[in-house]
Amino acid sequence: MAEKVQYTGRLGLEARDTGTLSAAVSAVVDTLEDFGHPAETIEARAENTAKIQCDHYLVTVRLRRVPLRRASRLTNSMLQPAALLELSLTPAFPDYCDQEISELFLAEMLRRLLPAVEATLVEWRESDVALTCEQFLSVFEPNPESSLQATPGPAETRQEQPAPVRLRGRACFTPVDQAALALDAHCDQAFQAVRLTQSEPEETQKADRAQARARKPEQAQSPYRGWAYQLRSTAIAAFSIAGTRRLRFISHLMLLTALLLYLESAGMVQAARPLVP
Repeated sequence: MAEKVQYTGRLGLEARDTGTLSAAVSAVVDTLEDFGHPAETIEARAENTAKIQCDHYLVTVRLRRVPLRRASRLTNSMLQPAALLELSLTPAFPDYCDQEISELFLAEMLRRLLPAVEATLVEWRESDVALTCEQFLSVFEPNPESSLQATPGPAETRQEQPAPVRLRGRACFTPVDQAALALDAHCDQAFQAVRLTQSEPEETQKADRAQARARKPEQAQSPYRGWAYQLRSTAIAAFSIAGTRRLRFISHLMLLTALLLYLESAGMVQAARPLVP
């Protein structure tokens, strides 16, 4: 069986008032709601005791008399309280409840109860010494020594930097006229980039062709290449113009033309001219 765990704190009161318990319950319920543990049920079966059930804790608020034999010792400046307001936190799941978080939760409840019930002293858990309200509240204040160590040097030499102004509402947006001008400029840049990307391939192809012509100059046309080109052109023209009936005549004419071109290119026609009467 799991051991029962309780986190208890007490406040010393100057007087025992009937409205003290209700004020304490209201402060505890507000604290539970602020920290995400809203109260589910509130029971007040006795005049001096109230129990508040939430999802993780059972909070017991009890208004009791001061016992004759007290465990906490009072200092010389403290007066004997007329009554004690006891606040206890019982975890619903003690095996899964963090001790430090529960203690911080209890301390925050006691801090909020101090102005609500006009307490004079604080008894923290099972400590042997009671604390004054000033001593207990000083725990929640930042340590001045640590702040001095964090920012050494005189205050005159430190330059305070103004906090950046956070824009809100319509101030977060630029005016319509400025936004339209910026949008037009952005569109012009986009269109210009598209035109450049489209013209680059054509210019690149032209440059490549020019470089190829510069690297491979055209060779001088030989006489054989010239008459072969003429023969090919004649054949293409003959086949494209002539019909099927004249195909044989054209073929003979092509052979005769080829023979004459060959003889002319070989110089045989020039050599045979003196022999012709």
